[in-house]
Amino acid sequence: MGSSSQQSSGTRVEDARSEEQWAYSVGIQNYVFGLPLTIFERERALRLNPIALKRAQAYAPAAPINQIGHMKTLATADDDMPYTPNNDTVYSGALLELREEPIILTAPDIMDRYWSVEVADTYTNNVLYIGTRATGGHGGHHAFVGPNWKGKLPTGVIEHRMPNDSVMFAIRIGVKPDDADDLAKVNAQQEQFTTTALSYWSDPATHGQVTVPDLGTRPHYDGDLAFFQTVADLASENPPAPGNEGAIEVLRRGGITLGEPMDADALSEPTRKGLAQAAIDGPNVMNWKVKYRGTPYPTRWNNLQPGTYGVNYLDRAAGSLEGLFVHDREEAEYFSTYEDGDAKLLDGSQKYVLHFDADQIPPTLHNGFWSITMYGADFQLVDNPINRYSIGDRTKDLAWNPDGSLDIYIQNERPAAPGHASNWLPSTQSGQFRLNYRVYLPTDDAKVPALLGKYLPPIEKTS
Repeated sequence: MGSSSQQSSGTRVEDARSEEQWAYSVGIQNYVFGLPLTIFERERALRLNPIALKRAQAYAPAAPINQIGHMKTLATADDDMPYTPNNDTVYSGALLELREEPIILTAPDIMDRYWSVEVADTYTNNVLYIGTRATGGHGGHHAFVGPNWKGKLPTGVIEHRMPNDSVMFAIRIGVKPDDADDLAKVNAQQEQFTTTALSYWSDPATHGQVTVPDLGTRPHYDGDLAFFQTVADLASENPPAPGNEGAIEVLRRGGITLGEPMDADALSEPTRKGLAQAAIDGPNVMNWKVKYRGTPYPTRWNNLQPGTYGVNYLDRAAGSLEGLFVHDREEAEYFSTYEDGDAKLLDGSQKYVLHFDADQIPPTLHNGFWSITMYGADFQLVDNPINRYSIGDRTKDLAWNPDGSLDIYIQNERPAAPGHASNWLPSTQSGQFRLNYRVYLPTDDAKVPALLGKYLPPIEKTS
């Protein structure tokens, strides 16, 4: 009897351990799937908190719900943003709530430079574009319409039906580096973007005014499973689009049923323990993925996953965590690396050179351009004595070699060799750093993954 009882007890312990491991695996998948929803909610909650919003407006294009916020300068090392900023464009943006009526974005025609409006849903999937590429530089009146709204839009207003009642967009407008007059011109263009609630549209005198629906108060959860309880509420409010049935089933296996609050008390103890551990380990998994996201190339550059993700939930979560908005391949190519061509981590105590042969310079469409930006380990821009945070084909006084090739010198001290300082990208003083390489409006050759290696020379250590 004793032996049988011991075997039974051992079996129960082993079963509980296996159940916990299964719940852990499900929890990691649900953490990855749900993370973009929580990041969108972070942005939404920020805009509903006047004190937090005012604080955020110092470093981000934040504004109350349904209004456009602007950053009037390029990002610098003084900014501490919750995402990885570029140093190529000024940002504007808005978060819209559409449950009561459409919101109409009015955009100007901008023909003399790159610009885009990138629209993303609550899962940070790209929905549509307006701008240089998508609309030939023409703006116009664009109505963002919730999935359940019924009605007729005014003549001349273009309808864009959204998958959910919440949506956000980022406006990027290219600015010539170190050109105050050009920045002033772009600032004036930013002010020509406005949002208007449909109910105010009939009277031109009220254009620019918006309404905000009663959004109620979200439940606040504490405890080991608070993340998953929050995801349950957000996913119920923003049902996944068709094609995500597999993910919905995994959510259910982790105690999340769409349309219902998550009942954490109904879960078995092993399941609770497994999910709780997943909530702890999920951020570590994402920190790893952010560091090594995208498709690697032999020269150690990674081509980041474009922002229309489909069922690529891991890259979607990494994109929302690091960048919030990630361009589609047609709009811009993103590359990043932490390593030199020998697979050694980039270190600010070392000196490097990035050499482009003439045929390695990435080709772009009209108003397109490319840049390489320096980031510290915190994903923020790096303070330096010449206030240069990026370098590229628009950099003033960039020195090209006689054969059309280009050398970029990456180090913490001003290069001593004659002519090198004009091509200097200052690095961190010491420790790890990362480079992001962006190509805006790439030509066909520069956006085909199989051909991209041609434009990705290795970073070579020189000391």
